[in-house]
Amino acid sequence: MKINGIIIFLILFFISSITQSGVYKHVDKLGNVTYSNIHVKDSEAVDLPSLTVVPAINSEAIGSIIKRRKESTRNEEQRSATEKQIFDESNRLEEIKSEFKGGTPDRLGSERNYQRYLDRVERLKGEITVREKNLQILEHNLQNSRDSNQ
Repeated sequence: MKINGIIIFLILFFISSITQSGVYKHVDKLGNVTYSNIHVKDSEAVDLPSLTVVPAINSEAIGSIIKRRKESTRNEEQRSATEKQIFDESNRLEEIKSEFKGGTPDRLGSERNYQRYLDRVERLKGEITVREKNLQILEHNLQNSRDSNQ
């Protein structure tokens, strides 16, 4: 039994020494260079530099970082769009208020009928009210988006 164990050990040792081969460079008669892990006649061993092993990264952590960046970018885009809407709405409100002139807008040439003038005054009042509410809502949304990012 001991002899069989020794024989098996020697066989395994011999096989492991064979499998620990290196890299060999062989140049044939035509000048073709071949690299192989099998030693052939007239080939020379090549000493390769050691490999640098980079540890694997945690893909879940990278995924969460990418997700946070996308959310941040999306939030910034939404904030910018809301700020632009506020700017546009404020400009339009100022235009309407300047046309309204505190309730006594100038009569237009097409308003010979006084009722048309009164209808336009009411329309301007309503539009001012709607624009002011829109501005309040937009400013509230902008403040909420700022608060949620802090």
